[in-house]
Amino acid sequence: MASSGVIRTGSWKYFAGLLAVCGSLVGTARVFAAEIEAAPPREVVKLGDLNLSDSRGVAAAYNRLLWAADRVCAGTDSADYWVRESAVPCVRQAVSQAIDRIGSQRLVVYAQAQPLFRLRHGETVALAD
Repeated sequence: MASSGVIRTGSWKYFAGLLAVCGSLVGTARVFAAEIEAAPPREVVKLGDLNLSDSRGVAAAYNRLLWAADRVCAGTDSADYWVRESAVPCVRQAVSQAIDRIGSQRLVVYAQAQPLFRLRHGETVALAD
């Protein structure tokens, strides 16, 4: 029986060390989780193979941007109509920002003619001065 007290004393040190390691891992995991949440989701879209002077190239570029926006915006693939509708502003913003970065006037004109950027009944646009 005396040997079990020695094992018990040694096991407390082992468990204390194990808890300290687990605690530090949990703290580290929280830091990594915070870093992951802080960075917005991104999707790389390659347009180098497209001719943005051609209407087919512009349409293909827009479709690629829309596909990427669907992947980074939560809820676009939901079966629930209202969840999908709540994702529309995210998709619209992601596509708009990508088009602005590309800087193609033909792509801007094409996008404005698409259903995503058309005003729906009851929607208004705030114009910045």
